[in-house]
Amino acid sequence: MLETTADVNKPMELWELEKFLNNIVKENIEVINLSHRGLTIVTGQLERAKKAHTLLLNHNQLLMPPSELCQLPYLTELVLDNNMLTMLPSGVGNLSKLRILSASHNPLVALPDDLANLSSLQCLWLINCQLASVPPSLGQIKNLKKLGLRNNKLCDLPDELCNLHKLTWLNLDENCLKELPPVVSGWQELLYLSLNDNCFKEVPVVLQSVPSLVSLQLRKNYITSLSDDTIVALSFLTVLDIRENGFHIRPAHWKGLDFIVTNSSHEEEKFESHL
Repeated sequence: MLETTADVNKPMELWELEKFLNNIVKENIEVINLSHRGLTIVTGQLERAKKAHTLLLNHNQLLMPPSELCQLPYLTELVLDNNMLTMLPSGVGNLSKLRILSASHNPLVALPDDLANLSSLQCLWLINCQLASVPPSLGQIKNLKKLGLRNNKLCDLPDELCNLHKLTWLNLDENCLKELPPVVSGWQELLYLSLNDNCFKEVPVVLQSVPSLVSLQLRKNYITSLSDDTIVALSFLTVLDIRENGFHIRPAHWKGLDFIVTNSSHEEEKFESHL
């Protein structure tokens, strides 16, 4: 597989970018690595790179998303992390073959509805994007398997997000969530759910309708008690991590319930050794 990588030792001048992209087009390069180049814009030459399947534009200074990338019909991976983008490219929904989209560490604030058109998308990373909400249309990405929404400003989730029936991994750490949608049974294949550093006051018993779940992370919330009924309802879990909550003493009748991880130093040591 051919790959062209820019010299990462200095910022790329516009003429250098033009020359670089001309070579991409001429050689039918499939992997375009323009990360760490100090770019503020990407020229129209990019849309001529029709054979590209991977485009890396992370760690630049892009203010406006390059709409030219939406003209790359075979693109399967797009990385836009660590720029200054306030929006995703107009027409991003046209990338019908896209499987991985990462736009973390950008001040996006909002997401476009046409993300729903990304029928091949399997992994979506939107970490630290200042998102106060996610659009209900996100629930239409039927093949999505992994979704990272850590470190945003989410106070609730749309019910439609539970239509992601193929989702296996979901990270919602460092948000402002107090509860989950009542229709979480839609997460039929979910194995891992991380809700660390939110505002939960109790373990969401609604998750009893997600029997595929293996690991539930609830560290650093406001949980002060865990009822026996909830324990029974969620006993199919392999790990229920409730460290850094309001549990100061592990109840004696939890003996043998090793899947519940609290702040006992001995227990924590044992748990960490299995990670």
